[in-house]
Amino acid sequence: MLDSLTDYEKARDGIEEFLKKPFFIENEKVSFHAAICGIMNAEKLEKEDSILSYIEYMISLIQNRQDTVLIQSDSKILEGFRYEQEVEHFLQKAVKEDLFEVYYQPVYSIKNQDFITLEALSRLKHPVLGMIPPDVFIGIAEKQGMISAVGCLQLHKVCRFIKEHEYIMKKIRNVKFNLSPSELMKPGYSHVLIGIIQGYGLDPGYFQFEITENVATEYSESFCTAIDDFAEVGIHMCLDDFGSGYANLNAVLRIPFSAVKMDRSLLSGVSSDPQTATFYRSIVMILQHMGYKVIAEGAETEKEVKLLEKWGVDMIQGYYFSRPLCEEKLLEKIS
Repeated sequence: MLDSLTDYEKARDGIEEFLKKPFFIENEKVSFHAAICGIMNAEKLEKEDSILSYIEYMISLIQNRQDTVLIQSDSKILEGFRYEQEVEHFLQKAVKEDLFEVYYQPVYSIKNQDFITLEALSRLKHPVLGMIPPDVFIGIAEKQGMISAVGCLQLHKVCRFIKEHEYIMKKIRNVKFNLSPSELMKPGYSHVLIGIIQGYGLDPGYFQFEITENVATEYSESFCTAIDDFAEVGIHMCLDDFGSGYANLNAVLRIPFSAVKMDRSLLSGVSSDPQTATFYRSIVMILQHMGYKVIAEGAETEKEVKLLEKWGVDMIQGYYFSRPLCEEKLLEKIS
C-alpha cells in the first residue's frame, strides 16, 4: 500500500525484476512464475473485501501462464470485475427464485437425415445486463458452490418438458445434459440426479450425461462411483469438447463413453487446409474404430457439412442446422 504514483511505479518495477530471477536454495536453482497485480486508485473499490475479490478476479484473467506476469488495473478490467460481481449477486437470487431457462440444440444424424438427439443448455437473463454468457454464470456458480443447485433446477425443467411432450421420445433418442466437475465429485449427487429422473416416471436410459475431457481425467472415488451409478440405471456418458485440451487419450477413454463430441476448435481450417482436414478425418476414423459415435460440434457452413458427411461423421451439432432453441421453437423445429 503506497501513497504516491511514483512510489507505486518504483515498487512495481522492483518486484517484477526480483520475481523474474531464479532463487537459489542450498545451491539448487528454483524457478517459478508469479502474478503481480497492480491497483491504482483502490479507494474506488470502497471496501477491503472488494479489493481482495478484485485481486482474485485479476489473477483469473492471467491463468495458465508459465511466466511472471504483471497485470495492472484499468477501466476495462474494473468494468469486467463489477459485471462479474453483479452476476454473482444476481445468481443467488436466480437460484432462490429459479430464474434459469433451458434451451435445446438439436443434433443432426447423417444416416437418418434428421434430428435424433438434443443437448439441454442453461440460459440466464439479467433484467438489466441481458443474457449472461453460460461460461460466466456457470463458472461463478462453481466458484460459489451453487452449481449443484443449478444442475438440479435445470434437470427438473428438462424432465418436466419431456413428460409434457412424451411424443418427442419416439423421434428423439436421448437428451444430453451437462455435468460439471464439482457436481460429479460431490458424494451421493449421482443418486440425486437419478432420483429426479425417476420421480417423473422417465427411463434414465433416455438421458446422456456430458462431461469434458478435463473432468474425465479426475479419478476420485466419488467420480468413479457416480459413473458406476449412472451405468447401473442405463444412463450413457458422452465426452464433450474432445480435442480442446491436452488430456491423455488413454486416460480419457477409460470411462465407458458411448459418444464423443469433437470440439468446434478442431473444425477451424478444415475447408482450406488439407493437413487440418486430414488430422480431423483421422481422429474420426480412430474413434469410430474404437466403437464410439462421433458428433462434430460447431459446423456453420455447407462446405464443412459436406466434408463431415464425406468423412462419415455420425452426427453434426452446429448453427448450420440449428441454434439453441427455447421449448416452443424446438417443438416447431422437430415436429
